[in-house]
Amino acid sequence: MANSRQRTRKRYRGQAGPISLEKQFLIGFFVLFTVLTFSALYVLEAATKPFSTVENHAIAVAKDYAGVSEVTQVTIFNGKATYFTVHGKNEAGQEVYVLIPDRSSEIFVYQVSEGLSQADAERRAQENGADKIEKTVLGYQDGHAIWEVKAGLSYYLIDFKTGELMKKEGL
Repeated sequence: MANSRQRTRKRYRGQAGPISLEKQFLIGFFVLFTVLTFSALYVLEAATKPFSTVENHAIAVAKDYAGVSEVTQVTIFNGKATYFTVHGKNEAGQEVYVLIPDRSSEIFVYQVSEGLSQADAERRAQENGADKIEKTVLGYQDGHAIWEVKAGLSYYLIDFKTGELMKKEGL
């Protein structure tokens, strides 16, 4: 009778035994990797959300204020004040730059043909000592639309209308 009470563990076909340590490690690694990947993607999305919100606002202002119908590029200039620059075409088909300040309501609209091109501004910076150019943005400072050309640790501020080197900042 003791034998009848003794529980026996029967294995059925297709039923596996306990999970090995290697499989447990693999499953744990996969779960950890998945959690870290989705966490990183969430942080990246949360970090870029403010820029996309501001970018959409700048595009809306450029469309309302300057009649921009086609947007090519939106950049941010951080000088003495922050400006969002929208480059695109207006309803007349002219290429324009719309400079929208972060903290005031004074918006500036310039036709691209009125001033120096980005390539010309970069050439002007190179003539004044810039080596490898990393970034060029249009902004507004001291009553002038300016190109800010970043090369290494230096910034070259070039007047949009005259092409004059207004200032070199940095090392």
